[in-house]
Amino acid sequence: MVKGLARFTEHFADFGDSYALIGGAACDVLFGEAGIDFRATKDLDVVLCIEVVDSAFAARFQEFLDAGGYSARERSSGRKEFYRFHKPERADYPAMIELFARRPDVPLLPEDATLSPIPIEDEALSLSAILVDDDYYNLLLERRVAKNGLSLIDAATLIPFKARAFLDLSRRHAAGERVASKDIRKHRADVFRLTQLLPATGKIDVADQIRSDLTAFINDVETDGYDPSAVVPGLALDDGATLLGRFYGLEA
Repeated sequence: MVKGLARFTEHFADFGDSYALIGGAACDVLFGEAGIDFRATKDLDVVLCIEVVDSAFAARFQEFLDAGGYSARERSSGRKEFYRFHKPERADYPAMIELFARRPDVPLLPEDATLSPIPIEDEALSLSAILVDDDYYNLLLERRVAKNGLSLIDAATLIPFKARAFLDLSRRHAAGERVASKDIRKHRADVFRLTQLLPATGKIDVADQIRSDLTAFINDVETDGYDPSAVVPGLALDDGATLLGRFYGLEA
């Protein structure tokens, strides 16, 4: 189990409708349930469901940060990031928490914004979030599940999220931004790890943008000649791409 996940589960037991775990922590829960080993992960990526997030949730979140002794991460400019909290003083709390949300109805928020304040009634509580595209957020709401007292997204939803993260980080890296190559590789590998949790038959409907992103992901890994058997023994790239194409309706 991810370090500190039990603390998080207990603390937010009454707020399952207010959030959904994505990322490595969600993968860890799903793979554990399936009896399959997953890579080590220590951070919590939390999507806030801003339709129901209120001052009670914000206060509860602040209590969690205070109990763990977290700091809001600072940029080199000294500006605090109220969507990313790290360096807990207590060892039994998650190493870092990142907040995500769909674009809220906030006046004067630029169209190209990647971050936004979270609108809550208590202005003394300051939270922000990394913005999630509406298509991905709607898929999250549609396929969110409850596992072991946690709200999280299922494997079929994690795959598009991971593929999009791979694409975003790859593009930023190509544009000269400082991006860790290991993070790009991590998301790519996780997509193929997660194929082990997909049903043998069936498919799901996803938005056109998500299909486009998945197609771009497959094209990129095929161009790179990636070998998924390094993380899923016996899985050839062609077979993995075919599985993704069938399940998400990517065939022409």
